[in-house]
Amino acid sequence: MSAPARPATLPHTATPHTATRQLHCACCGRPFVRPSTRGPAPLYCSVDCQKQMRVRTRVWSGRDDAPFGLRRAS
Repeated sequence: MSAPARPATLPHTATPHTATRQLHCACCGRPFVRPSTRGPAPLYCSVDCQKQMRVRTRVWSGRDDAPFGLRRAS
C-alpha cells in the first residue's frame, strides 16, 4: 500500500516582494495596509491609536504595581 500523494510545495501567501503588507495595529488589533515601504513599519493604524497608547503608557507607568522599574520617579 502506498501513502496518498501530497504536493511537493505548500502555497506561499506572503511574498517578500509585495509592496503593501497587511499589518495589525498594536492598540486595537485592526488590520491595516502599510502606506509606504520606506522607513520602519508603523505600529498603529491611526493617530488616535498613537495617542491612546501614549496615554496608556503614561497611566501604566504611574501605577504602584508596575513591573520591572516602569514606575515613575517621585
